[in-house]
Amino acid sequence: MIGFSLALAMTAAPLPIISTDGLTLVDSNHKKVVLRGVNLGGWLVEEIWMTPWVNKASETAPETVKDHVSLWKTVAEHTSDADSLRVREAWRDNWITPYDFKKIKEAGLNHIRLPFLESLLDEKGGMDRLKWAVNQARENGLYVVLDMHGAPGSQNNEHHSGQEGRNRLWFDVENIATMEKKWKLLAKEFKDDSTVAVYDIMNEPMGAPNPAMLHIVYDRVIRAIRTVDAKKVVLVDDGYKGFETTPHPNLAGWTNVGFSLHFYNFDAKQTGDHVKGLQDRIPKVKELQGYRNAPMYIGEFQLEPQWSAAGLHEFTTLMTKQDWSWALWSWKACGAGGTVGNWGVYRPKSFEPVNPFKDSADTMITKIKAFRSENWFAPNDLLDALKP
Repeated sequence: MIGFSLALAMTAAPLPIISTDGLTLVDSNHKKVVLRGVNLGGWLVEEIWMTPWVNKASETAPETVKDHVSLWKTVAEHTSDADSLRVREAWRDNWITPYDFKKIKEAGLNHIRLPFLESLLDEKGGMDRLKWAVNQARENGLYVVLDMHGAPGSQNNEHHSGQEGRNRLWFDVENIATMEKKWKLLAKEFKDDSTVAVYDIMNEPMGAPNPAMLHIVYDRVIRAIRTVDAKKVVLVDDGYKGFETTPHPNLAGWTNVGFSLHFYNFDAKQTGDHVKGLQDRIPKVKELQGYRNAPMYIGEFQLEPQWSAAGLHEFTTLMTKQDWSWALWSWKACGAGGTVGNWGVYRPKSFEPVNPFKDSADTMITKIKAFRSENWFAPNDLLDALKP
């Protein structure tokens, strides 16, 4: 199925190459580009809170399915090796399908941010998954931001890096070397593919012990990428350490570099708090961005809690007016207990969660097939809020 889709997608015309020009992204015709899109969260990085997986064996049992590693460990403990692989492939074949790329384009968006774990590249067919997604994006006129959501050894202690409580990227030099190697592999694969607009080197690296260590690792990986791909835009994340702690690209000798921030306000009491928080941040961020003379990419944001369609539209419009590219978190979401607020554009009308402790492999696969977005829905006011 993937191979057949790959062949079809190769017929699409290439998208214009994107590069940096001062504070903005531009295409090969030197026309300004603002990337507006969504994250394909939960797909290649299974975050249990936003995906319909039961996370404990009983109501009174402790939570044991917390992340990618513990999820597939649990599935493997209750099925054969062959069946465990069938369940994992079913998840990847159904959580995101060609339908999603079509609907993202119809929503008036122009790119996807694609979170993946570095371990995907060690799996048989792992690179093909990324290539399939890139080709689906191209077929629909969408750019791709490749986001290494979980780095070798993990760049933080969070579940969304693939395994909770690890954070070993910074302390084991072999992990940094592995990261260099894997980004060179990715760069070799996608350097001539203009659909991949940006390499987002690592997601939320807040596990770094200090900004200096964060920038040393970024420098090593950027230099590794540049031995293979001299032109692709790369992103540097502040790791929630403050944009002011990030280096100036010209001093570091970095070219075609942008910066990434994530905007969340979990203390919001009303929708206006999200908008006001953004308005208050804009002057300082713009000042710091000016010093760095580089584009800005808001790789994740959401107006939860206290969401409203009007607020979301105002928020995205404000970012676009700054020439900041952005990607909403996330395209689809639903926990084992049901819809999780407005975290997902797509959500189910009804569903049965997958129980990796009790369901047979065939039952899990049957349930997973029902999670395809064509069986779910997106509220019209949410879709309208994402349009310019």
